[in-house]
Amino acid sequence: MRREAIVLLLGLLWALDVGAQSPTASNEAPPDNEIPAGASIYARPKPPVRLETREGRLVRPGEEVDANDALEEILDEFAADLARLGANRVAPILLERVRVSENMNPEFAANLEARLVAAIHRAANMTVVRCYECYATHAEVEDGVWVVRRGISRKEDLQKLAKKYNAQVVLNVSLTLHTAPNSLAFDVEMVRAADSTIMFAEGYRVHPHTALLYRSADKVQSREVRLKDLEDRINERPRFHHSIHFGATVIPTSGHPEGPIWGAYTAYRFSEAFGEEREWRAGVTLAGIINPARMAGGLASATLLRRLNPENVYNINCFLGGSAGFLVTGAVGNSPMFNAQGECVLAHRITLQASLGVLVPFKSSVESTYTVGGLTPQAGMGFTW
Repeated sequence: MRREAIVLLLGLLWALDVGAQSPTASNEAPPDNEIPAGASIYARPKPPVRLETREGRLVRPGEEVDANDALEEILDEFAADLARLGANRVAPILLERVRVSENMNPEFAANLEARLVAAIHRAANMTVVRCYECYATHAEVEDGVWVVRRGISRKEDLQKLAKKYNAQVVLNVSLTLHTAPNSLAFDVEMVRAADSTIMFAEGYRVHPHTALLYRSADKVQSREVRLKDLEDRINERPRFHHSIHFGATVIPTSGHPEGPIWGAYTAYRFSEAFGEEREWRAGVTLAGIINPARMAGGLASATLLRRLNPENVYNINCFLGGSAGFLVTGAVGNSPMFNAQGECVLAHRITLQASLGVLVPFKSSVESTYTVGGLTPQAGMGFTW
């Protein structure tokens, strides 16, 4: 009995010793819902917002746009429309017919079909099935009459073919090349095989001059600009332009030993744009001509300019016109002045400009023996806003 009591006492002492060495509650591992010290949290990056644009532009520098680039843009736009419709509503697609206009090589239809299918696979990843019966000629006897048909001629045939190919819609494509002026027209029609209703139809066009890709059923972006411009005209909201010019001018003299007068030229012009394409600018120019040793004067003139080239974001916009005003240098040195001037806006603000004017000759003072006036060239640069 004594031996058993000793063993029990030793076991109790060992249990108390193990409990004293166990970690306290403050040293326990953190629960699962707490972040350990030194840990970092990385937020998952948000996916970029995909803009579902309804209209697009095909803009390239230069005066010409390659027809292949325009066609690729059209096919990609159509494929993007299919992706928006969704594969569960459209795919598989039964390709019935691809046609080109009479002024194009008929063999180009096969090339167009291949490029169309490739565009659909890239953008929408949909199954496109070739319809062999749609091009075939069928002959049969009906009520003792020999009947010849080509392609799909009855609703029952359409449903039978769609069931055979497991297709939901039938696609018809037509590409037309216009030559006066040169432009492309791409028309598509998608017919639901179950009830022969047209579920999607659209026409895609490429503008011959601006290379603007638009739809026949949607507004062109430039039309929205025209609409805003028309609203501004109706509401009598003008469009003003401001510009400051710096440069140098030469005023010829007659009978003076130092020759012509070289002077610094600075001007401010305030103008309003008008015309069908806002290609005209009319306004007032206030300028100063300074030569500290020989002459100082101010020039006030009315200015009229016209844009020479069609407006283009890649091209330099050039204007040509003239002005008529009056140069004031003092009690005697006042004379009319007429200028032919031109300027080019390089991008949006910086402008290179030059003018050639005729200053009616005048005497610089009552006692003077020389006259000032003649052909007056001027050149410089400016800033437009």
